[in-house]
Amino acid sequence: MQKKHPIEATKEESGPCSYKINVVVSAKRCEEEFKNAYQAASRGIKIPGFRPGKAPASVLRQMLGDEATSHAKEYLIEQTSHDALGAVGLRNEVMRLHEIEQDSIEVNEGEEVKFEFYVDTLPQVTLPAYEDIKIEEESTEATDEQITEALQELGKSHQQFDTAENGQLDEELCALADLTYSLEEETSETTKDLRFYLGSPLYGAEAEEFDKKLKGCKGGETVEIEVEYKEGFQKPEWVGKKGTAKLAISEIQKPRPATPEEVAKTLNIENEEELTNRVSERIVIDNLQRENARQANEILKIAFEMNPFSLPQKMIEEEASSAAERHKQQMVQQGATEEQAQKEIDNQKGEALKSAEVRLQKWFVLRKFGEQEKIRVSKKDLDMAFRSIAAQQGLDLKMIKEFYKQQNMTDNLRSEIHESKTRSRIVEQVQKAKQKEAIESIKE
Repeated sequence: MQKKHPIEATKEESGPCSYKINVVVSAKRCEEEFKNAYQAASRGIKIPGFRPGKAPASVLRQMLGDEATSHAKEYLIEQTSHDALGAVGLRNEVMRLHEIEQDSIEVNEGEEVKFEFYVDTLPQVTLPAYEDIKIEEESTEATDEQITEALQELGKSHQQFDTAENGQLDEELCALADLTYSLEEETSETTKDLRFYLGSPLYGAEAEEFDKKLKGCKGGETVEIEVEYKEGFQKPEWVGKKGTAKLAISEIQKPRPATPEEVAKTLNIENEEELTNRVSERIVIDNLQRENARQANEILKIAFEMNPFSLPQKMIEEEASSAAERHKQQMVQQGATEEQAQKEIDNQKGEALKSAEVRLQKWFVLRKFGEQEKIRVSKKDLDMAFRSIAAQQGLDLKMIKEFYKQQNMTDNLRSEIHESKTRSRIVEQVQKAKQKEAIESIKE
């Protein structure tokens, strides 16, 4: 419904991106809002002799009493505070409207009303021109150290096992053995060439007894260990009963990392040189991804430093608190007690506030770049992301989509895609500006 009586509103800066809004509602506007509130309330009430929504205010006040007046007051404040934001030019800039203490506002039908409230607004972010952002590019070529480290990691993940002549099983060696289970006179099929280590007992065997039986064993020996067959055992009828596991040890082995030549053979790669080439190519791709991420962060940092802005302290504190809570939960999941985790959080409070402030600064700058570049997340972008997640998890695409929908995570994924696209775009734009500048300098 169109309002015939405007309100008066002014704003006062109360802090970074924070304003106090002062509102004056005329007596006639107050009367108008009360009337609208009563009509809105009467739509859900059947009153004999009146059509829905047409009962007079006097009748509604008599029927609803204080409840009607309270509703009308709430309605007036809601409507006029919204109009006040428009009057002071902040309607599209508000991030958060602080709760209005309605109990402290005196409202009487047909009388002038004055009240105030506070809002936090978006920071006014000004972006520099791309050509004014200067960043140094770092090499993405694979270094000898990176190649050596990558080959070493491949060697560790493709262990080889050498026979330990006259070796006895200890913490550095393992036993290659054939395993047979038995229950009374019945035996299972023998599983051949299993490796056993001290500290990694058979499922159903006592850890201490396992280590005691195997420690010091040699190739050619046989060890029997008492086990209790548990849920999931290959013979369901044995579950819950006690039997024996027999390990026929063929030899004691010493594990070691595979050489590059052995890794190449395991992976069906032609030779060590080809393996090194492939490793180098993978490193270059990883380096390029890291370099793009570094450049994007550097661009956001420089853009802020060129045109700094302030943020509400409460916003920074809430971001720090949220991050601290996530970190605390991670520590607890990794074995820390609640007290230990909280102590570490408390010790890092100052650093956490600074980190939160920097994250928010970069987020608002990135958001502005996204607006400038008109970055959008298409249905195709979202579908590609779902396909990638499904492939990584080894799950059905439809199942992944349904899970994200049920957990209300689709919007978060959309935000991540938007951020990724914006970061890539700003790096690309800065590089283009740099290339253009280089070409123009040559022409001169």
